[in-house]
Amino acid sequence: MNPSLLLTALCLGIASAAPKFDHSLDTQWKLWKAAHRKPYDLNEEGWRKAVWKKNMKMIELHNQEYSQGKHSFSMAMNGFGDMVGTCLYNPNNSAANETGFVDLPKQEKALMKAVATLGPISVAVDAHNPSFQFYKSGIYYEPNCSSESVDHAVLVVGYGFEGADSDDNKYWLVKNSWGEHWGMNGYIKMAKDRNNHCGIATMASYPTV
Repeated sequence: MNPSLLLTALCLGIASAAPKFDHSLDTQWKLWKAAHRKPYDLNEEGWRKAVWKKNMKMIELHNQEYSQGKHSFSMAMNGFGDMVGTCLYNPNNSAANETGFVDLPKQEKALMKAVATLGPISVAVDAHNPSFQFYKSGIYYEPNCSSESVDHAVLVVGYGFEGADSDDNKYWLVKNSWGEHWGMNGYIKMAKDRNNHCGIATMASYPTV
């Protein structure tokens, strides 16, 4: 083979093997940084941007599948787009510890009765999945959720169902602590009566006042 042709072939091979840098989300990235007031130095911006782009693509794929009926909830980019993981629940920080509290049985029926008779109930859920971090609307059902390992404190304020009253349409109305720009104005509908999904009844309690 002609040496120049060989060199050209090698160069083309290297070029085709090199990862392509995706510029399609650059404008959205800049708008997102401005909206959420995210200043970075040059060293930090590179990996933050990579995390954000990965999350954005995950959200877009999920929502495509949601439109096809493969999921019961939608997702959206929010202020956590450049982060990995979520805040962990520390029971020692619970306000209930200051006055005493009553633990509920680890059953959704007990939780439902408490919400109906006592009002909002403190619980902890498994929130480690990115789908929780970027939840937008619908009934949250995440197959990778744990019913035993919980890491985030939230407040169950009610329950209901969408459409027909069936097991797959029941939900707990839950208030999160991440602000009104997350989820449904700060709330999430979590799957109810589906084997203690995400551990919603695993660590339920109410304060004694």
